[in-house]
Amino acid sequence: MFHSRIFLAALTTMFGIASASAPLRSPAIPPTVKIETPIFTDVYDATMLLTPHVAQDFVPGPFGDRIFIGLLQGNLTDSKTGALVGHVLPGLGGELGLISNVNGKLYTSVDVVIQWVDDHKYAFLNVQGIGSFGNITTATSYARMETNSAARQDLATRVLLISIVVLPPAASPPNSTLAYFKLSVKSNPDGTFSG
Repeated sequence: MFHSRIFLAALTTMFGIASASAPLRSPAIPPTVKIETPIFTDVYDATMLLTPHVAQDFVPGPFGDRIFIGLLQGNLTDSKTGALVGHVLPGLGGELGLISNVNGKLYTSVDVVIQWVDDHKYAFLNVQGIGSFGNITTATSYARMETNSAARQDLATRVLLISIVVLPPAASPPNSTLAYFKLSVKSNPDGTFSG
C-alpha cells in the first residue's frame, strides 16, 4: 500500500497531473484564449400544424412520459423578408420528446423534413433541447441540419438554435395544434488561442 502511494505521487508529479482535491491556481480561461459569448442571427420562421390534442398523446416510461406529436404541414419563411422558402413535409418526423418524471421539464427530440421552394432540394433538421410542457409549450433546442441544397450548405456547418412555441387547443385550428418556431444561426466566430 505504501509503495502504491509513492508510485502515484511520482506519477502525478512526472506528468503534472493535479489532484482532484487540489485547488486550481490559474485563471479558468487564460488571457491567451478568447471565447466570445455566442451571438445568433434569425434565419427562418416557421408556422406548423401538428396533430391535435398533443397534451394527451403520452406513453408512460421509466424516465417520464414519452410524447408523440406528428407534423401535419408547415411553411418556412425568411426571417427578414417574410418570403416563403420551404415547406415542412407532412407525415415525416415529429416530436418524440420526454416529459421528465424527475423535474417535469420537456426534453425535446424533434425531426423535421423540409423541401426548399427554390431548388426543390431537401433538408433534415434534428433538434434536441429543453423546455416546458403545458397549456402553452415552449422550448429552446440545438438543431443540426443536413441538406443537399447547395445554397444552404453554410447552415449544415454551423450551430443552429430553434425556439418553439406550441399553442393551446383553444388558439389552434380544428383537428390540429398550431406551433411556431424560429431558426437562428450562430453568427460570431469560434474561440481562438494566441499562445
